[in-house]
Amino acid sequence: MDIYDIRDPHTRVADNSLLVELFHPLRLEKEVSCKYSIAHARVLAHEKTLPHRLIRSSEVYYILSGRGIMHIGNEQKEVQKGKLVYIPPGSSQWIENTGDSELIFLAICDPLWREDDELIGEQHFQTPASSDPFMEAAIEEAELGRKEGGIPIGSVLVRDGKIIGRGHNRRVQNQDPMMHAEIDCLQNAGRIGKYQDCTLYSTLMPCYLCAGAVVQFQIPRVVVGESRTFPGAREFMEAHGVIVTDYSLSRCRDMMESFIRENPELWNEDIGALE
Repeated sequence: MDIYDIRDPHTRVADNSLLVELFHPLRLEKEVSCKYSIAHARVLAHEKTLPHRLIRSSEVYYILSGRGIMHIGNEQKEVQKGKLVYIPPGSSQWIENTGDSELIFLAICDPLWREDDELIGEQHFQTPASSDPFMEAAIEEAELGRKEGGIPIGSVLVRDGKIIGRGHNRRVQNQDPMMHAEIDCLQNAGRIGKYQDCTLYSTLMPCYLCAGAVVQFQIPRVVVGESRTFPGAREFMEAHGVIVTDYSLSRCRDMMESFIRENPELWNEDIGALE
């Protein structure tokens, strides 16, 4: 039986809250199987946290006392004792205390909180993937595919903050209709056993073929560069419990729009739209 005595004081952290870690697997003296972390946070009366976001982790706030307003993206709602707030990965967020007493809540991160996963400040929300090395890696794969004469879609598979698989669309290069970017990425990752602690990045919203692989392997999170040029199978993935984050990057969108203008028949073949 593991019981921990939490005596550390609250300290003011980067987002302006007063916080103490209650449980973090990397801070323990023994290895545990948990992949989440728990913190106890306080926001003083009439104060608010700074806008921030977690690139890869989702977060849950459970309000213990006080009242305030929770902001997630362009949405805002009142919160008070007993309310639970889910914050998807990649979402801008901040909370303000509108009461005369402290606003106190638990903050649970999954995967566990890491300093390099958190971005502080409004400027990051204008270009949400500018500091996301995994989306940058997916874009590099897409650009490589285009240089090879293929379709510019790239993908990477991430586990524990490290890339374990890379790929790009090779339908043209390999004369293989199944070799979409996400499939290439998963094949290159090889047999990794389980996928429940992985995140799949793709420059474009996955189609039903690739979404099927996501659901089949129980990959819990998918992060995409954009979905305007191709809406893909987002609803299918979300209906099966997959958390989908769309960065809506103009860089990814411009890359695809340029390719589609220059290669309409090849694009329609890729998405199964040839008549």
